[in-house]
Amino acid sequence: MKVFTNTHKRYQLSALTLGVLASLQAGQVRAQETDAAVDESSIEVINVSGIRGSQVASIFNKRTADTVVDSIAATDIGKLPDVTISDSLQRISGVQIRRSAGEGASLNIRGLPQVVTQLNGEQYLGANSVVSTQPNFSDIPSQLFRGADVYKNATADLGNAGITGTVNLKTYRPFDFEEGQTVSGSVEFQRGDETQENDPNLSALYNWHNGKVGFLISGTYANVNLANSYNGLNTGSPGDAGWTDRTSAEEVGEPGRDGRVILGAQGFSAWNQGTERERFGINSSTQVDLGEGFVFTADIFYTEQEEFNRKLGMSATNKWGPRGWFTPTEERATGAMIDGGEVYAWSQAELYPSRLKSFTQNDVYNNSSTNINLQLDYDNGGAFTGEFRTIIGRASQEHRHGYNEGDLTNGSTTLGRTTNLVPSDKCGPNDEVVGDEGGCLQAINANGYSEDPHLTYDTTGEHPVWSGFDRELAGGLGGGATIADYMANLDSYNVGAFSSEGNENAEGDLNAFSMKGKYRLEEGYITSIDAGIRYAKRSAEYERYNLFSPVQTAGCEAQWKATDVLLNAPAPACSDGETVNGEFMPYAALESIPLDQYNNVVQVTDFGPVSGIPAVWAADPRDYDDPEAFHNRVFGSSTKNVIPGSSFSADIAELNYFVQANFEALDGLLKGNAGVRVIETDLSVKQNIAGENKAYGGTAVDTGDVLSSRDYTNVLPSLNVSYSITDDLVARFAFSKAMTPLNLNQYGEGLTLSNALDSVAGSPTEGQFIVTGGSLAGNPNLDPWESTNYDISLEWYTGEASMISAAIFRVEIDSFTVSETVDMEMPDADGIVRRSVPISTLVQGEGGTLKGFEIGAKIALSDYLAADSMFTNFGIDSNFTYSPSEGSGTDIYGEQNMFNDNSERQFNLIGWYQGDRFEARIAYNYRSERLAGQGGWGALNLFQDETAYVDVSASYDINDNFTVYAQGSNVTGEYEDYYLQWPDQYAFQNYYETRYTVGVRAKF
Repeated sequence: MKVFTNTHKRYQLSALTLGVLASLQAGQVRAQETDAAVDESSIEVINVSGIRGSQVASIFNKRTADTVVDSIAATDIGKLPDVTISDSLQRISGVQIRRSAGEGASLNIRGLPQVVTQLNGEQYLGANSVVSTQPNFSDIPSQLFRGADVYKNATADLGNAGITGTVNLKTYRPFDFEEGQTVSGSVEFQRGDETQENDPNLSALYNWHNGKVGFLISGTYANVNLANSYNGLNTGSPGDAGWTDRTSAEEVGEPGRDGRVILGAQGFSAWNQGTERERFGINSSTQVDLGEGFVFTADIFYTEQEEFNRKLGMSATNKWGPRGWFTPTEERATGAMIDGGEVYAWSQAELYPSRLKSFTQNDVYNNSSTNINLQLDYDNGGAFTGEFRTIIGRASQEHRHGYNEGDLTNGSTTLGRTTNLVPSDKCGPNDEVVGDEGGCLQAINANGYSEDPHLTYDTTGEHPVWSGFDRELAGGLGGGATIADYMANLDSYNVGAFSSEGNENAEGDLNAFSMKGKYRLEEGYITSIDAGIRYAKRSAEYERYNLFSPVQTAGCEAQWKATDVLLNAPAPACSDGETVNGEFMPYAALESIPLDQYNNVVQVTDFGPVSGIPAVWAADPRDYDDPEAFHNRVFGSSTKNVIPGSSFSADIAELNYFVQANFEALDGLLKGNAGVRVIETDLSVKQNIAGENKAYGGTAVDTGDVLSSRDYTNVLPSLNVSYSITDDLVARFAFSKAMTPLNLNQYGEGLTLSNALDSVAGSPTEGQFIVTGGSLAGNPNLDPWESTNYDISLEWYTGEASMISAAIFRVEIDSFTVSETVDMEMPDADGIVRRSVPISTLVQGEGGTLKGFEIGAKIALSDYLAADSMFTNFGIDSNFTYSPSEGSGTDIYGEQNMFNDNSERQFNLIGWYQGDRFEARIAYNYRSERLAGQGGWGALNLFQDETAYVDVSASYDINDNFTVYAQGSNVTGEYEDYYLQWPDQYAFQNYYETRYTVGVRAKF
């Protein structure tokens, strides 16, 4: 018996093969069941390969699914159709991704990140999702997967499900292959047009089974170097929201402004980042047919990634200085009002930064995860089938941060002085000895500049343009020296600051046990009953800390090892200095240190597409591959100071059970299921109580714990119906209620305060660090995300590899979280309460809505044309999603905001060709603007502008065993533009390189 045959034998597909490739998950087939048993001995098994085979498998899975499902399938063993899993998943309608160093990383479905990840039908714990819900697949090797399903709606038996969708990643298992031995592998090299390095990517798979016992092991190793450039608002990284920097609107009544308001900024920067990712992954699976209908499966899925984000850049900033340091020369009225003045969007300005500097940053991540599945399936051909599973998951992520600042000022423009007091052991031959203990006054940076530089910043073009570096600047290099001369002179740099802040340790555990069974009925409209019970406990320990290091004399430790930090905190905190002429003078936490005294240095000339910036000197970011070791070498033994407000532990235990009736009527034309899942949740959270800040840093003292516990129950009904209008035209309706817990940090994080140096002349706290704001990010009493989902779709299956579909959907968000800002009295860094500051916190939100429609077409021309037609080997895969939303809050005009991270429009177009030996594909992905952040700069929203990425690939089968292939990602050099409220109010750009891959794949 053969089904789904085609005139090309390569494309012949049996029902068994399609089921294995598209639907089989750990013994559980999510295709709709039939009462008749299939005689597998009469089915000819023919392997699926190539783009067309992948499309056939995806269509088969959608057609036979019992709810709204879209899928991707590997075109060959170990070969998903894109570089990363996220890149492949973005081809599915409604799936939107964000990139990290140009590679697909986190994703949402229909505009929301509350998406659950499963591995072979059970919950998956990844290193990038220890405390979050949103999937992030940047550390997971794609070669280990045979495909993935995206469920847009839920069935009662689906298990843990997301609000707008569930992603099920599917690995290979021994019984997926023909009996005997299967060996495959690939060797490839990737190269970026910026990094210019040949990066290896190796993978291999071995499988053997004899029909009774099977063993599989597959592994992959890659070491890639990725380029990422940035320019714009002075933020820490492209993932940071620039609008959260300490900024404000200019004074309405400032002379010359006539009531016009412009947006203040802390500074502007440009940098390039080299991201090195070393990935390693193993998938091992054993299957044993125990007889009498029992099959045992044991899976181990392990991933490990070490990542270095080495950043070099230039910054022009007025950090901690007065407002009014830049003057717009090109602006326009927006009609929006702030504080009684009209906001003007500006695109060109004259800058007078007090601080022009280089900076170096390295963020290091060490990720690992292990997911173990032990599974026993029972199917003896009778009315009852069953499954028992045990899931053990362990994941960890370590983040280490290192930072160095190369200052060009001599201190007069930033500190109001050109010398620092240092202890006697730091005195040099040219320093002035003062004080009773032999301390001395040391020049901060004798070869630095002594007046504010004058620069021009122009964002009117495609990329920003800097100018003015040829202007003369007073300072240590003497008359006639230009700004560029100071930047080119290594001796004009001193270290402005060393720091290691925001380091993180995250560890997660998952233990789950589930039993489910199906009982087939002989008569009546109800064909079978499914029921099951599941218990799962997820635990997380999250710790964030800053490094404090000993500075100057014994007993003084500082988080900010910087020239602008004075050791003058009142007792009992460390207060160190000298008495000079009867007056106490504090030491600076950092003496004048040449940039190359403790660091290797490099000259930076590449800032990406931004133009006009001359070369600068900066510390080599590789010096901070181990930031703690660096600080220990320079300062002695550093200490880890945990940030209480950002550290917590949380446990979520869920007991859930379901029952589902599967039905069929009208001679099989009407099919579906109706069920209900009940989830009983116990939540336990340990938060830390933050006390006063330690001196010379923004780290509070942990003064105790707050333990919270609560429980809640969710009843989640679902209904899925399909009706075959004709043999090839299917209508579907799906309804479900969904619940997803919040990110664990939204339960566990406490109070975190932001501090800044008070530069207001005459202020009682002038020169001290004062509180400027903060966040109270966690609340154990918040309810989980809850929604009611509706889908109606029409699917026309026009051929074996062709279909056209249309769907409308509505997601009513019954419960979610929103950010709210309140004024609260908070202490300054010295522990004294002097002021009220804005504190952002989470509160319960209600009433959000996502709605829209999706249309798609998968067309293989071989389904319509004769075999000898010149176009018969071509095909397309295209879809469009429209998903407007109503989220929380309003913009500056009072209009309702969309949900964060949502794009209203998404479009995919893939054209492909597959001949006997050669195949090729070009893929286009478009995403309209998305809301990236709310409420900065006087209620202005941050948006990412529309993007369009193009990827290409081609392969040639040398023979049945060997294939050579090539691939290009982001071949058009697309970049990300961000703006504040209006497209002409520039915020920043992320620029990712084009990457190319060549490789050879073998299978035996």
